[in-house]
Amino acid sequence: MSDDGPKITVTRGTRSKRSRQTNASSARSRSSGWGLPGPGAVVSGVVRGVRTMWWAGLGAVATARDAGAQVFDALVEEGKSWEQTERERRERRARQVRTLVEESDALQEAEERIQDGVDAALRRVGVPSRDEMEDLRDQIDALSARVEDLARAAEEDGA
Repeated sequence: MSDDGPKITVTRGTRSKRSRQTNASSARSRSSGWGLPGPGAVVSGVVRGVRTMWWAGLGAVATARDAGAQVFDALVEEGKSWEQTERERRERRARQVRTLVEESDALQEAEERIQDGVDAALRRVGVPSRDEMEDLRDQIDALSARVEDLARAAEEDGA
C-alpha cells in the first residue's frame, strides 16, 4: 500500500488492566472444582467472545466508513483536478482552431484581392475575363449547333 492511502488508527475499545483482572478472577471463582471451568464460566467466556467479536465488527465498519470517506474525498479532489486540466486543454485547442480559421480567412481575402488586381490589369490590357470567355464559348457552341442544323437541312432539301 502506498503512503498516500488512508491511514487507519484504532483508538476505541481499549480495556483497563483492572477490568481484565476482574474478569479473570470471576472466571476462576466459577470453577467446577476439578480445575475445569464451570458452565457459567464457559457461557460467560462465550458471551465475552461474542461481544468482543461484535465490537471488532463495529470497529471494522466504523474504520471502513472513515476510510471510505477519506477515499471519496480524495476521488472528489482528483476529479476536480482532472476536470480543470481537461477544460484548459479544450480551451487551448479552441484558441488554436480560431487562430487557424482567422488565418485561413485572411489568406482567402488576400487571394481575392490579388485576383481582383490581376483581373483589373488584364481588362486594361484588353484581355477578356474568365466569365467573358465562358460567354463566348457558349455563343460559339450555339452558333456551331445552328450551322450544323442548317447544313443538315440543306442536304435534305438538296437530296
